[in-house]
Amino acid sequence: MSSRIPRSLRAALRGGLLVLVVSSAACTTAGGQAGPAAPIPAPSTVRPQYVALAQAVVAQHATAWVETDLLAAWVKGPSRYEAVLATVIQLADRPGVAGVKIADELGYDDGTDPATALAFLKATTAALHARLPGRKVLIDVIVPQLGCLGWQRDTVPSVSTECAAREVSKNPATSLAAVDSYVAQGGLDVIDLSPGLRSSAEYAAWGTTRDEAMAAVWDEATRRWGGTVRLQARKALAHPGRYDGTAADAAADVHTFVDIPLAHGAKAVDIWAWSQPYKGGTYTITDPGLRTNPLVEALRARRARGAQLWTHMTPSSLQVGLEADVASMRTMFGTVFVASGTG
Repeated sequence: MSSRIPRSLRAALRGGLLVLVVSSAACTTAGGQAGPAAPIPAPSTVRPQYVALAQAVVAQHATAWVETDLLAAWVKGPSRYEAVLATVIQLADRPGVAGVKIADELGYDDGTDPATALAFLKATTAALHARLPGRKVLIDVIVPQLGCLGWQRDTVPSVSTECAAREVSKNPATSLAAVDSYVAQGGLDVIDLSPGLRSSAEYAAWGTTRDEAMAAVWDEATRRWGGTVRLQARKALAHPGRYDGTAADAAADVHTFVDIPLAHGAKAVDIWAWSQPYKGGTYTITDPGLRTNPLVEALRARRARGAQLWTHMTPSSLQVGLEADVASMRTMFGTVFVASGTG
């Protein structure tokens, strides 16, 4: 979920060669030996408003991550990829930034095949770990095969295995086998996971419920990947204008998409988005002007109980202003994906 609109929200409402350029000049040491020249800092390509947002998040004692879609840059070729990578590194290389999100819904409706995804992940995780020591690398993924429950062959009807086969055919880079390979290759530290839940009506026809399905898919995800990477849940809960649900609606959504994943292995929940233009309007978690609503109160209650909640912010879409927005955000969230301005 970068500062652009996630494909998951649109659906839910609905490679290249890495070249690191360094100076080849030499300098003379005190003993007269030729040694490597000190690197010449590249001019900053980070826009000041993105630096200001990262600094404001850290000043509020929250953790910042930088987010970008480096995969989109990768498929455009080395020149674009290297330029975006340099900007991201410059923004992330500051105190209080814990890591970089490098791909938005990897392999979902983007034409990526598993081999391309693996090559991209290998090069990008290596580059970032080398250039940003101590920082983590994260991707987010939708894995509809999980939501289809087709892997529970002994307990679900054949229609769910057919559902899983259709989803894998549409987006093979999001299959369970593909994600297995991404984790096994190494380099990834965190995966934000959406299981692509089906509708309540569909689950009812299969003899189960949305909440039971969510618990099952998180048990499976934790079994498969939880011992190797940190797993986090993700969900778009932003809405246009005023929140039009009831307190019961908010409680039900937060239970499904926050409480259940956290109870079944997720370490945190990533909630899109603080404020984001979409379809001619602006989607927010609060009501306009940072006003509260039942969803806000439910999220504040979870944070008060110790839930680790993350969100996304961009300086191009603040509701009131930098300080006010970040202070309001902090009442619900402890970690923020800060847009990089590279989209």
